Amino acid sequence: MKASSTAVKKAKRLLAHAGINFETMDVTKNCSIDVEKVAAKLKIKIVPHPFENNISGVFFKKDGNLYIGVNETHGVKRNRFTIAHEIGHYLLHSSDALHYDDQTKLPLAEAYFRAEDVDNPNEREANHFAAELLMPSELIDRCIQANIKSTRELASRFNVSEQAMTYRLINLGYL
Repeated sequence: MKASSTAVKKAKRLLAHAGINFETMDVTKNCSIDVEKVAAKLKIKIVPHPFENNISGVFFKKDGNLYIGVNETHGVKRNRFTIAHEIGHYLLHSSDALHYDDQTKLPLAEAYFRAEDVDNPNEREANHFAAELLMPSELIDRCIQANIKSTRELASRFNVSEQAMTYRLINLGYL
């Protein structure tokens, strides 16, 4: 599936805005993007929350502040992707109609939830944004050029799941 060019452009702009310089990164060691630093640049607070297992996270605005709630029972790699995904909703869909699975448990005015069973164009676009934010195509290309080609090794260097890296490599045409 081809990534949304808007999502990719916005992710690249955000990385530059956050001061993340690919040229200074040593791809032979670590390519992990500090997604919490990126969120902080946008003045978004990250809040762990005991959501039901099928909800990975939520983006919401409350009292003029921005928040991303992440499922505190999910692992670090999944939460990193969730944070990136929710930032994508904020930058790509904040003026759209509200998207949520179940608002009854949270007193929110606007909310975007990331849940396992949600499949719509906005969710796919937020996933493309998250993939570019956490696994920038430029860094993937540099790793491949440095002969780092194992999905497991790439996932480790980018601090993402092997599944996320597999999808990313497929979408970039490497697999």
